[in-house]
Amino acid sequence: MTHYNDVGDCFPDSVSPSRCLIYCNGVCKVKHLLERSFLCCFCLKTYFIFCFKEKLPKLPVPPLENTLRKYEKTLQPLLSDQEKERIHKIIEEFGKPGGHGSKLQLYLENRREKLDNWAYEYWMNDMYLNYREPIAINSNPGMVFPPRKFTTILDVARFAARLIDAALDHKEILNRKALPIEKATSREAGQPLCMAQFYRILGASRLPGKKRDSQYVCPVPKDGEQTSEHIIVICRSQLYCVPIQAGDRGRLNEDEICSQLLYILDDAPCLSNPPPIGLLTGWKRSLWAEAREDLMKEERNTRNLDLITKALVVVCLDEGLPNNFNCRLQRGGKGHIAAGRDETNLAHQMLHGGGSTHNSANRWFDKTIQLVISGDGACGLCYEHSNAEGIAVIQLAEKLWKHADSFTIPSEVPASSSSHLPPPERLEWLLEATDHKRIEEAGLYLDNLVKDLDFQVFRYNGYGKEFMKSCKVSPDVYIQLALQLTYYRLYGKLTATYESASVRRFRLGRVDCIRSASPEALAWVKAMSQPKEDDTSNKKVTFHLVSDDKKILLWNEAVAAQTTEMVENILGQGIDLHILGLREAAKETAPTAASPLPKLFTDASYRLVNKFLLSTSQVATSTNSFMGYGPVESDGYGASYNPKTDCIIFCLSAFWSSEVTSTSKYAQSLEESLNIMQSLLTRPST
Repeated sequence: MTHYNDVGDCFPDSVSPSRCLIYCNGVCKVKHLLERSFLCCFCLKTYFIFCFKEKLPKLPVPPLENTLRKYEKTLQPLLSDQEKERIHKIIEEFGKPGGHGSKLQLYLENRREKLDNWAYEYWMNDMYLNYREPIAINSNPGMVFPPRKFTTILDVARFAARLIDAALDHKEILNRKALPIEKATSREAGQPLCMAQFYRILGASRLPGKKRDSQYVCPVPKDGEQTSEHIIVICRSQLYCVPIQAGDRGRLNEDEICSQLLYILDDAPCLSNPPPIGLLTGWKRSLWAEAREDLMKEERNTRNLDLITKALVVVCLDEGLPNNFNCRLQRGGKGHIAAGRDETNLAHQMLHGGGSTHNSANRWFDKTIQLVISGDGACGLCYEHSNAEGIAVIQLAEKLWKHADSFTIPSEVPASSSSHLPPPERLEWLLEATDHKRIEEAGLYLDNLVKDLDFQVFRYNGYGKEFMKSCKVSPDVYIQLALQLTYYRLYGKLTATYESASVRRFRLGRVDCIRSASPEALAWVKAMSQPKEDDTSNKKVTFHLVSDDKKILLWNEAVAAQTTEMVENILGQGIDLHILGLREAAKETAPTAASPLPKLFTDASYRLVNKFLLSTSQVATSTNSFMGYGPVESDGYGASYNPKTDCIIFCLSAFWSSEVTSTSKYAQSLEESLNIMQSLLTRPST
């Protein structure tokens, strides 16, 4: 592997747009891109110019002793006394002066000197690119916008055209390197934040690999350079390429884009069973990589895949899902409704499309941004997670939504005729029998995954973030502790919990992990509940009499611990990136491939602490939108939350095949937990 001290050392002042940093299969190297290269490119020389007007610090390597101390504390709520004693000895051995840990620490410190972000490659591979399961549901989040009221296909086309027009506006800002640099608003307020991921959303894709995936990000053009842009539109499983900007004629206006979409909406229903090739992107990654490799043996297929990879976005023109789709829950009518479909139904459509018999072939799950518009008014997006965190995607999505929502949709046909434009290009494929067989197998696999998803949008209407703030508690801390109490009430124990923590204060910073299942949280939830031996229901604990003063004391300690954990993470002192780095350093410095890893990484406790049965994230929005995702473990929960002024929108997920999870029971217990917490915190003073 080649390392560079600074990206400024890698590139001359005048950089060719085709000479970019390649990030593929976990290796960073400078390489001239071929015209049809499918490697990820991102010119870091240019990137640093426009993302670091004030140079950001490098991500620190925390002191080893601090990380090991916090790691042992993290394990305390999850282990028996005997297990605690065993892991204490393992940690002590690993961290002793001159021991294995100190050598690996030195390796990471040297790595930090050479790279702009010592953890980025380790984290990207471990979190995303090494993942071999389907990214639909398991990795890609779905976002639901407030539904529209469409009466004709012209309404659909105009709304979609406005979204695309806004995406082009945003791309022009990126091309000018003019996106405002955000500043921290909490700890160390005013510190500039890394904007890299904001430039990796449009014109970006994930690419399947047999052992590890890679990424493509379109190069940032040189100043004054004319660019060409196109989008991919999928309607009734047929893919179309629509050029929306050309260097010799400029960009299409909104009416022209609308005309192109109207052509597609009229053409697609006339086609006889186009191959549902998009289903392949919802398959296991290694199988999709093999299928893609075989597809590329035909030049036409290679060109199609290249067009999809380099498209600005994918636009999915959908059919609505049936009202009873995956309807095993009794849900109220609160929240968004589109043509009688509740918002849980809408979320299913954005997450996965509904399976091969509905809209899943209308997807390209590798694409970073897929805009989804359904004829019944449902709209939103599905996004591939490796290139950006939710905050960057939500900001873009809400910008597009507000632009599209700011004008009344006219009822007349666009005045600008499409006759002067060539029609959108249908992407035709040359497929062998083995290709058709793979598409069928991919569809069946995705259908089973879709059917297994237990998903529920739960709006808690008892109160919102204003009440939490009145308690002098961060809404994020408050909700995290509510999730811990809920889990304990159901299962009589805590579990390893993941909450993403932004580390954008540092170069190329993405996230570390806030671990909410702390000893202090365990003490508080125990004080709020106790086992009941004769209880045979799934709820393992009930309330008992502990003084409110004691509960408040323990609550304050849990809040303080959670707040400290959050602050340390965003300031680069979290443990997960560091522990991951130590593990990868051990692999890279082992004398032979067969050399065992240190016991710290092979002990059962390491798997336990990284088995996130509760995967959580705050996904706040300024509009009445929300985002959700699937669980990361077969017996786990996904739990995103969006705190509003007077309510909280939760997106809860699990799998029906699990014998221990249920979003319905979790939602009921969560509602009870939030009510109980309010009662505790509003009790009369004594």
